[in-house]
Amino acid sequence: MSVPVCDKLRALAAYDPDINTCGIHLDANESFLELPDGLKRRIADRIASLSYNRYPDPLASGVCSAFAKRVGVSASLVTAGNGSDELISILFNCFLSRGDCALITRPDFTMYSIYCSLSEAQPAVLGKRGDLTFDPDEMINLAKESGAKLVIFSNPCNPTGLGISAEEVLRICRGVDALVIVDEAYMDFWDQSVLKYVSELDNLIVLKTCSKIGFAAARLGFAVANPSLTGYLRAAKSPYNVNSLTQIAGEELLSDPDYLDGAVKQITASRDALYSALSALEKKYQKIEVFATHTNFVAVRSKYAAKLHKSLRDGGVSVRLLGGELLRITAGSAEENVQVLSLLERSLAEIV
Repeated sequence: MSVPVCDKLRALAAYDPDINTCGIHLDANESFLELPDGLKRRIADRIASLSYNRYPDPLASGVCSAFAKRVGVSASLVTAGNGSDELISILFNCFLSRGDCALITRPDFTMYSIYCSLSEAQPAVLGKRGDLTFDPDEMINLAKESGAKLVIFSNPCNPTGLGISAEEVLRICRGVDALVIVDEAYMDFWDQSVLKYVSELDNLIVLKTCSKIGFAAARLGFAVANPSLTGYLRAAKSPYNVNSLTQIAGEELLSDPDYLDGAVKQITASRDALYSALSALEKKYQKIEVFATHTNFVAVRSKYAAKLHKSLRDGGVSVRLLGGELLRITAGSAEENVQVLSLLERSLAEIV
């Protein structure tokens, strides 16, 4: 018996994380830092006394409170998710009906397009300029022209590393008649968050994640919004969407500001060193274009990107190849950065 499959599923292209067996992984924008032993022990001690026969706290109250204290907002405005990806999926399906318009940008996080398709919404696409930036006023105009009910973009952007200022984000929120979702997955490495404005605006939701600061394995994300939007989101999510182990571990992580602040400093320093070295290679060989970054990675554009990607992989280093000409290189440890830069320079020197 054949199983009926709807058109939206037939047309769907699965997200490709480009998983490989290379020894050095600089392709997924993870932290190169492991959690310290002391923090791991505190997590393990609490998990040891967990009642595994009981469901998790449906509101993830403890970890939401720890996150709220960390970022300076009220816990009543925070909804926890199984990674921010789950929250994005809920938002598309909760705030859009079939045929509604969602405004996305390109290039940007590819899952926005997938969730848009699954919700049977129609995308209005704002293509970025040659320098990989976009004009906020152009976004406002397109939202109005298309009748978009939802606008979503990452800030700073994955995969470009670029961003727009908090002032520009607020101008977008105030200029459109749509829900504006600002995905701040990489805002730990920049200072242009709009979190403090969620109570002032009736159409803003800010997404955050713990994945970039050493907690990717646990899958923990948050949505921050005004009480009305938070109520809708909590009603729409699954009752026990964040498991008890993740809640406990996340609460311990977010209650350790010394580790978190230190990790952000180390990752930022690694990114800056990587950016400087890549910029030197850009100047020396003039075969790559390196973009400024506010994230934990550096974006590099080149007509030789596919060749460079293969050369790095053959040398045991994996980076992300996007759109044929864009390489996204995650900041790694000092040793990992040296390895990727050495292989990259060798490849650039060999290209005629």
